[in-house]
Amino acid sequence: MRPTVTRRDFLAITGAAAIATGTVGATDTSSETVTFATYNVVDLRTEQVQSPGNEQAAAAARVIQEIRPDVLVLNELTNNRQASQVKDVPSTPLNARAFVENYLSVPQRSDLQGIQYPQTVMPKTNTGVHSGLDLDNNGEVDDTPGDRTYGNDAYGFGQFPGQYGLAILSQLPIRRDAIRTFRTFLWKDMPDSLLPRDRSTEMFLSSAEVDEFRLSSKTHVDVPIEIGDEVVHALTAHPTPPVFDGDGNFNGKRAHDEIRLLADYAAGAEYPYDDSGTRGGLGGDESYVLMGDMNASPGDEESLEAATSYFVKNDDGFIAPPFPTSPGGAAKSGPRSKYWTAEFESQVDYVLPSSDLGIERSAVVWPSEKTDKRGLLEAVRTASDHRLVWADIPLDRADRGGDGPEQDEELGQNDEDDDGDGAIDEDGEDGDDTPSNDDDDGDGAIDEDDEPDDGDDGSDDFDGTAEDDDDGDGHFDENDESDSGNSDDIDNDGDGAVDEDDEPDGDT
Repeated sequence: MRPTVTRRDFLAITGAAAIATGTVGATDTSSETVTFATYNVVDLRTEQVQSPGNEQAAAAARVIQEIRPDVLVLNELTNNRQASQVKDVPSTPLNARAFVENYLSVPQRSDLQGIQYPQTVMPKTNTGVHSGLDLDNNGEVDDTPGDRTYGNDAYGFGQFPGQYGLAILSQLPIRRDAIRTFRTFLWKDMPDSLLPRDRSTEMFLSSAEVDEFRLSSKTHVDVPIEIGDEVVHALTAHPTPPVFDGDGNFNGKRAHDEIRLLADYAAGAEYPYDDSGTRGGLGGDESYVLMGDMNASPGDEESLEAATSYFVKNDDGFIAPPFPTSPGGAAKSGPRSKYWTAEFESQVDYVLPSSDLGIERSAVVWPSEKTDKRGLLEAVRTASDHRLVWADIPLDRADRGGDGPEQDEELGQNDEDDDGDGAIDEDGEDGDDTPSNDDDDGDGAIDEDDEPDDGDDGSDDFDGTAEDDDDGDGHFDENDESDSGNSDDIDNDGDGAVDEDDEPDGDT
């Protein structure tokens, strides 16, 4: 049985103030909001972000600049510190910082402004980290990076270490000493897990493999964000796709339990231990926002309906109100297509706050052909097969913390003593034998000479002022683009037509 849920409305988008684009129009509010967003940028690599001029990176930056989130999770951005162990790529600056400096800080259109993120975090990922085990049961242990068979024997699929990494970017202060990662948590240590042990299936774990196999295919991360006098925990992960696994549904079971780990952690379970060995989940009074590509949709059988169990309902059966929508998804005219967050016809990307926070408004950035007047649709398609998902969370804050120095951090590098000198390694280089990689003097400080601090503004300029995001550009109507100024882009009476009178219609 799962531990007792400590917050009844776990991961439910609730509250009278919750307004989803495509359901009702947002109204002016006196409360402050903080914009949280998630974006899978699809295998965006070191070579693409370390210098300007890459089409995919520029398109992704264009989409992000339209929304200007305060806190942003990026999925599938290569961790170059890890990749540099086997590839001829720079290890610094971190790819998260390079993406900010070379793309996000540079206006991608004349009518857009660059955006700075003084705070970045890039946790070490399990993707492409070799296990030393024959995990695909093909009779060989492939330890040569660069192909699929190597990736199949890694803790998380990746053809080289750091592929499909993740990053957290923030304009608000991060409590770095309280960040927790769960990259090395063993699947066997989850109570009542779905560990695949059936030897009659194509993929299974032997007893020896069970003792070493990590649950997280990338990593699970808790990043505490300071927002005024409050702390909100940004929770993120990127569970494995529940496919490519044969008749035993190995990846589906793993994806289910990766999602469950997030749910249990948020609900205050005692069993999770982080990479420092500290046990336990969040306290019952702690606020959080879960973000990321979860590779699971409500009703998805491949992931054993993990999204339904843990995102839509909790153990008490509380159901979330409608998820954010988009004009582009709605135009596909498929079952639940208005909720899709990816071109492959699935709702897999989420921004889900704890019930004590609620949502003021949210959307999926996906214009339709009909509503695209500014060329955003082309950028959306070029950037990724996923769509950026964002939500405005009502939070009162004193400031954004953007005037402080830049702080970049690659977490997870300090959880192993790779050079065997008894000290914790700090540079992200597995297996090297230079003592300078460690906190050898015992002062608790990480080597500080590899990341310059130059400080930046980090100011935000969200300019939405009116009701709805009719053209799918991520802004609420400013009446200066394709919006007519009197359309709420909602089919209020369910007749299949988009209503244009800006009020609940009574037409037939």
